[in-house]
Amino acid sequence: MKRLAAAVLPLIAMAPLHAATLETRTYTVEITPMCGERVTDCEQFAYAGTHNRNRSRLNLVGKPGQGPCPPGNAPCDPRGWQFQDGDANYFVGQDGWLVMTRGRKTLLREHGTWRD
Repeated sequence: MKRLAAAVLPLIAMAPLHAATLETRTYTVEITPMCGERVTDCEQFAYAGTHNRNRSRLNLVGKPGQGPCPPGNAPCDPRGWQFQDGDANYFVGQDGWLVMTRGRKTLLREHGTWRD
């Protein structure tokens, strides 16, 4: 496993210089840029996800990207951050969506609230 933001910003290039936390019903996820303060187009982010009930934690490193779009929802341009753990993919959207997939199967899709 690899080691490992923003409160709804319009452009990934404008990601914050500090950590931002997304709280959903099941998970609390902290997204932290791994670039220096003077870098405006950071390409590497840390994911620290905690299950709210059992407190298990997962740390990953990922990059800015686009998330999965539901079939028939065109145009679809969800922006956020992508992380991978083996064959599981994690997408944290600037719009507050946390989506976990394995292959074409969606394991979790929850909307949350960003806080600093």
